[in-house]
Amino acid sequence: MKIFSGHEEALGEGRDASYLVDLDEPGVVNPTGGAAAEHQQVKQWREEIMSRLAGLDLSTQEGRQRHGLVLGRSIAEVIGPVKADAAHDGVWSYLSLRVFPDVVHARWPGERSQERVKLPVDRWIGGAGNRDRNYLKLAWRRWMVLGDIMETASPLLGEDEFGALLERSAVARNKPLVREVAKVILEYGPDQPGGRSKFAREFMKLVCMKTGSLYLDILSEDEIQDFVRGEAAGVVRSKGRRGVG
Repeated sequence: MKIFSGHEEALGEGRDASYLVDLDEPGVVNPTGGAAAEHQQVKQWREEIMSRLAGLDLSTQEGRQRHGLVLGRSIAEVIGPVKADAAHDGVWSYLSLRVFPDVVHARWPGERSQERVKLPVDRWIGGAGNRDRNYLKLAWRRWMVLGDIMETASPLLGEDEFGALLERSAVARNKPLVREVAKVILEYGPDQPGGRSKFAREFMKLVCMKTGSLYLDILSEDEIQDFVRGEAAGVVRSKGRRGVG
């Protein structure tokens, strides 16, 4: 939080977000064994990922969604955190506050009030008592779960739709279920009643309700597909009867 507050102060003073980058700060040594990443390796990570993000336009919704997709894939392919590291909040705090603060700032710049900037702590840090929404962590996780599906999606999933998919523990822990649900949401065209985001919210509420009475973890992928598409058909029929717009 001290580093985070320092970033807010520097940005409030008019510093460019690149000023916040600090690759000289040593990584945290893993107390259970394993070598910490060396300075040169961290520098190479940053150079490679920044080159992949170059030229992306964050002024549009589509551009912001694309930014998250490219970022998640880059973290997976360039850094490739093992699950044990990815499970620690400190890994993501280090990457966002020291290695890629300008990347996080480009997507989540916060609000400026006179000479003060207030950054969204959940997007910059996440975990540790905050909502677990560290931008780098979410981008990586979304790619790991839905990357191949997202590559061909048009339009891409938005923040609300990702939240519906990955922020409900009853669903998020079941990767085949999340993937099948995502496919159904992406198939729901923008010209259909209520729009895709509203459909996603209603659909996910119904799926979550069923997880209380059905143990979906033991179902095969074909059984999950039948279940998901059956629930989706119910939502579509309900919209048709109510004439939701």
